[in-house]
Amino acid sequence: MLINKKELKPGIIVLELSGPLQMGVECKQLELAFDQLLSDNHRHVIVDLSNVTKLDSGGLGKLVNCFSRLKTAGGLLRLAGTTGMIDGVLKLAHADQFLKAYPTALEAAESFY
Repeated sequence: MLINKKELKPGIIVLELSGPLQMGVECKQLELAFDQLLSDNHRHVIVDLSNVTKLDSGGLGKLVNCFSRLKTAGGLLRLAGTTGMIDGVLKLAHADQFLKAYPTALEAAESFY
């Protein structure tokens, strides 16, 4: 999995994920990326899943973990680009009730204001 980090607007970081987000190496990569964001004091984060090819229970668990860590630090996590199978996994696990998802990263960024 590839993670591309960019600042969409001042104080809003987007992590663009590409490839599978599943248990193992990919989850560890996401965890390390979040460790860095938290240590850099970033509190508004969007995870763009539009190029994620697979999401398993480990990947979903890691997203929930990242959401929880950010919330504890006084921040907010938004998802973007959740379509098809990704959207289905979120709904099936009822994670869509607290992991707010938007069609695009830009729309997710607007939700912070």
